[in-house]
Amino acid sequence: MSNEPRLLVVDDEAVICQACRRIFVRQGFQVEESTDARDGLHRATEGEYAGILLDIKMPEMDGIQFLEALRERKPDIPVLIMTGYPSVPNAAAAVRLGASDYITKPFTPEEITRSLQRMLAERGANGKGREEETGPARATRGEELFFLDEAWFQQEEDGSACVGAVVPRLQGATVESVRLPRIGEVVYQGLPLAAVSVEGRSPVVVPSPVSGVVVAINGALIEDPSALAHDPCGKGWIACICTTRLEDEIKASRARCAVLANADEAWGRQQAEQLESLGCQVRRAASGDEVAAAVAAPDYDVLVFDAASFGEQGPQLVRRINQAAPAVKLVVVASNDAQKEAAYREQKIFYYAVEPFADGEIVEILDAAFRRPAAAAPKPAAHPAPADSVAGISITNRNRTKVRLLAEPGLLQKDHGIGWQIRQKLAEWMFPVVTTPGEARLSPTDVVKAAGTCDRLMVLSVKDTGRLPGALVRDTKAEFGSVAGEKTSKVTTLEVQPGPDGAGLTGLDERTAAALAEHIAQEMASY
Repeated sequence: MSNEPRLLVVDDEAVICQACRRIFVRQGFQVEESTDARDGLHRATEGEYAGILLDIKMPEMDGIQFLEALRERKPDIPVLIMTGYPSVPNAAAAVRLGASDYITKPFTPEEITRSLQRMLAERGANGKGREEETGPARATRGEELFFLDEAWFQQEEDGSACVGAVVPRLQGATVESVRLPRIGEVVYQGLPLAAVSVEGRSPVVVPSPVSGVVVAINGALIEDPSALAHDPCGKGWIACICTTRLEDEIKASRARCAVLANADEAWGRQQAEQLESLGCQVRRAASGDEVAAAVAAPDYDVLVFDAASFGEQGPQLVRRINQAAPAVKLVVVASNDAQKEAAYREQKIFYYAVEPFADGEIVEILDAAFRRPAAAAPKPAAHPAPADSVAGISITNRNRTKVRLLAEPGLLQKDHGIGWQIRQKLAEWMFPVVTTPGEARLSPTDVVKAAGTCDRLMVLSVKDTGRLPGALVRDTKAEFGSVAGEKTSKVTTLEVQPGPDGAGLTGLDERTAAALAEHIAQEMASY
């Protein structure tokens, strides 16, 4: 019998049941579906489930009636309400009957995962809602790590991912503290996950390599932040994330596969162990033929070449490698008394380093060798005109959903910054883009009125949520609930933590801004 916890999804819309199955099967749950409320109630009362996901509005029996009948037989089973029509009476009745939470349709994988994890954590159901703050080294040596620039993740058996970072420029520095995410926090690929404070320098922001919900953090880093420098893929892990989009996001990541050319067995073994401790998959080669075969293999496009171990033959072997594999990035590792630097520099090499394993420079070299090429950032206009401001961006996506993005005054511009990047991304995906110039009015009444002109409305604003600059908080609940009507269920707010200068989105670094624009455009396209 499987040890996987069981979930029951009861919703008359088959598409909602199927979406929940896709999300939670990947996270290690068994998922059963019922599109008939009476059948679902029979299953819920007769079976054993870690939790039930329940629609409110169904024919024959609504969710409140379902809950009333369920509580007579099973008063303690966790229930998460799903509704496209949130209302105060329904919410009050659901709470009275012991519903743990409610979520508004359409929901994202992150939103429903966060709600379910919180519900199971509160009830202690089947151990899926763990809230660890300390623990052993998460990364299992020898298992493959995937990298998004300096950030890495490793898949766990239960569908979650252990995440961390091999941060350059920490070697020899004093790591003063690490700012960790909070348990239950939703993180997105490419947006901030953690920050490292280094003596005498600006904090280093670590992006999240995956999207999902934080279910554990490495509290040991609070006591010993230096583990990020001396054991970044072991004791220096940062968090454990319940992933929500891994199948798509892994395409933006890559394993760090390196060939290590070293003719000295003992020396080569030590270097290989150090590369592996930095997250690399290492293929060793001790002769010219072995090196040539290794660099010809797929995925191995970085070669660490130990010059001292090959002596006089080294430069000639490098020439041969360049002829056989011209795309390989070749890092020559030399000793202090090297005599062949000029001969090596005559060849096509990526980097020439003197004893980088001894002084930690190898971390910076690997970061440069494996880092993704930076996307070309749009050049800001020298003197943006008032008409350059954007009040809104609209598309009709491939689901024939008319989606409109409204922005807080001053956040988006037509020809530069995040506004430009959102428009460019949508155009790249072949969506006709309608841009509304000027500044939007965002009072509750104005927002609900705007919701009547489209199928889905997204409202972009900056708000101090106490998170790292560029962090995104998505909310579909009662931000505009003071105005009655079903139109409020169409509204999603996107709150971004402003940059350190307080100037809206302009203070964000280029990498974070690009990731933020990607997420906003993707959400518009996927409704």
